[in-house]
Order: sequence, then structure tokens, then C-alpha cells
Amino acid sequence: MLETNSFIQSFTCNNSSEQTFCSSITPRRTLEFNMEAFSVAVSNNSKMEVEGLPLDRISNLPPNIIQTILTLMPNRDAFRTSILSQNWRDHCLNIPKLRFDDALFRGSAFEDKSIKCKLLLVVYPVVLRHQGPILSFYLCLSQLNSCCEIDQIILHLSRNATLKQFLLRISSGDQHKLLPAFFKLQQLVVLVLQNCAFQPPLTFNGFSKLVTLSFTNVSITAEVFLQFISNCPLLKYFTLIGSEKHLMGCWNSDFVELFKCLPLLEHLSMDWYPIQCFATASVVPQKLPTALVHLKLLHLHGLSFAREIDFRSALLLVTSSPNIEKIVMAEMKNNPIEAMSQSDMSLVDHQDYSCVTWDRLREMTITNFTNRKTGMRFVKLILAKAPMLKKVYIGIDMRVDSNGKVNMLKELIQYPRASASAEIMIN
Repeated sequence: MLETNSFIQSFTCNNSSEQTFCSSITPRRTLEFNMEAFSVAVSNNSKMEVEGLPLDRISNLPPNIIQTILTLMPNRDAFRTSILSQNWRDHCLNIPKLRFDDALFRGSAFEDKSIKCKLLLVVYPVVLRHQGPILSFYLCLSQLNSCCEIDQIILHLSRNATLKQFLLRISSGDQHKLLPAFFKLQQLVVLVLQNCAFQPPLTFNGFSKLVTLSFTNVSITAEVFLQFISNCPLLKYFTLIGSEKHLMGCWNSDFVELFKCLPLLEHLSMDWYPIQCFATASVVPQKLPTALVHLKLLHLHGLSFAREIDFRSALLLVTSSPNIEKIVMAEMKNNPIEAMSQSDMSLVDHQDYSCVTWDRLREMTITNFTNRKTGMRFVKLILAKAPMLKKVYIGIDMRVDSNGKVNMLKELIQYPRASASAEIMIN
């Protein structure tokens, strides 16, 4: 326990003002917490009303109240409560929500230590010596690479049936292949992975309680991916970002098959390569057979209005989301040598959108926008069909010259708007 204690002590008093504060605290002092949950918990606890309550209220708070306080605090502040008493020190070593990031180590004696040192002397012992339930575990340190210590941590967490949130971001080096033990975490509600290899055992049947799933550069095949999400019926927040290196093999699926697995989807975030994976299997339809009635936020990254697949896919996702509230199309690609056919450029004009309206759309953002006809007509369609639209943020690509920008602005402000209060903001 020496390593863990030294870590906690390393930032409980790391400057003169904090040392003065720490030395002024005695076991009989009452520390005020600016937390509504804390006051409610205290008022509801009968022990606080018993006559003859010890003056040392901080050290003798009931364990459930201490755990509530520590759960609501950032880990860095929670570890600092170890100075209050031995009772608090014991509890802060069993915090139910563990988050190991750069902010935790900032200002401590471990700030400049290597990743290996932080894992071996802090993360590893804190997790393995943790005696209470662990509800969430986040590991997202700068320069974190795949190593055996992560396997040992996952192995220990797999024995804990209470884990609901798991985040692992490998920021450098090779991908981390998840142990078979990882797939035993059947209580997961939130799963965030970056730079990992997702290869479940044959007996794996998904995470039935999963609500949030985020894959960034996670290696997975189409067959495994679709089987996985089809066994996660409660998914509402979904992010898929990766390249050909990560989405391996032949993706013969399409948007219809994908969204059939996501009936409750509310937030969708995808970049250009996964979109192309689901758009190349067949002709992109004008609308999905079953509308994405729950979708509120659509975030598309790295698309190009010059590519037919990208343009048709963006139209499909937007027109299939009648209750969309916000659209973000970030870092649009602009390749001057790409050119669409005349029929594709007039796609919006030729198709029937008379029945399409977005009554809940409030905001749209497009960055790296150019004066391509397809992009301009996309914006024109949104303006004409969104009666509650408030803000349209457009960031023009730096490669558009001054005359091009002026012409874009003139054209944009002339487009008919269903919303009288819609404001177009050009950057």
C-alpha cells in the first residue's frame, strides 16, 4: 500500500497555501461541501439527529454518505480528502468511479514520470487493492500504449460484476487486443475504446445493457461488428470512426442493415470511411424503410460534397431523421480534381422532398465549406424545410478566394427560409 499512499499524499499538499490549509484541518473541524446531494443525504440520515452526536462530524459520517461525496467529486479532489481522517483515507482508496487521466497527475510528484511508472505505481495498485464495487473505469493518459499491465487491470475488473462504464484510449503505438475476460463485463452501459482490437470469443452475445458505444480506430470485421451491435438493443449513442486499416475485410452491409440494429438511436457520429463502407454495398436509397425517429444529433466528419457516395449518404441520413435537432458536418474535404456528374449535382432538384420537414431542427454547422453546387443545394434544402431553425454556422474553406466567398454569401442570403428567425453566420 506504500506506493498508493505516496501517490495520494503527493498532491494533497503540494504548495505552501495548501499546506497551510491542510494543517488547519483537525478531526473536530467541520468541512463544508458545496454539494446538493450531500446536504440531502445528511438531512435524510437519522443518525445525524441523534442526541450526543460526536463533534467530529467529518470523520464519523456514515459510509454511504462518504461514498456519495467521493463519487460526485473528481478523483483528484476525492484523493485529497484522505487528509481528513483515517476513515476517509480508507474510503478514498475504494472510490467507485476511477478516472486516470493527465489531470489526475497534474501538480503531483508523478506528473513527469513515465507511463510505465504511473501504471505500475498508481493505476495498477489502486485497482488491484480496491475492495468495494467499481462502477466506472477510465484510462486515458497521454502516450499510453499497449502493455501487460492493462491486461491485468482488465482481468481484475472482469471479476467485478458491477462495472457499468469502461473507457480505454490507447494513444500511441500498436493496438491493444482485448482479453477474452473483457467480454465478461455484462453490466456495461458505456463503452469507449480507442486504438484497440475487438475480437470477442465465439460465445460472446453482446452487452445487453449498453447504451453508449464509441469506437475510434478499433479493429473489427463487418460480421463481428453487426453481430455485436445487434445484441445491444438499448444503444442510443453511437460513434464509429476508423479507416480501412481498422474496418477490416469486406463490408457487404448497407445502411438499412446497420440502422435496423439501432432502433433507439439518438446521437450518431461517423466519419467518411465507415459511411462509405455502408454506402457501397448497394444503391443508396432516398430514405430508409424505417425512419430514425429518435435521432436528435447527427455528426458527420470528413465527407466531401464532391463525392457522390458522401453526398447521397448525407441526404439519406438527414431525410430519414424527421426529429433531428442538430446537424454537424465537420472538416468537409475539398479535392479540386473530384467532380460529380451533372445529374448528381442536380440530385436535390430531381428528387421529391415535398413531404420532408424538420420541425425540431434548431442548428446546423458545416466547416471547410466550399461553393460546390451540391453543398449549396444541400444548405438550400435545409433552409427551406426547417421552420424552427435558429442558427446556421458555415465555416468557409480557406482555399475559396475572395470573389468565391462573396458570391457564396450573396447566394446563401437569397435562399428561401422556412424559419423567419434563421440566422446564417459565415466565418
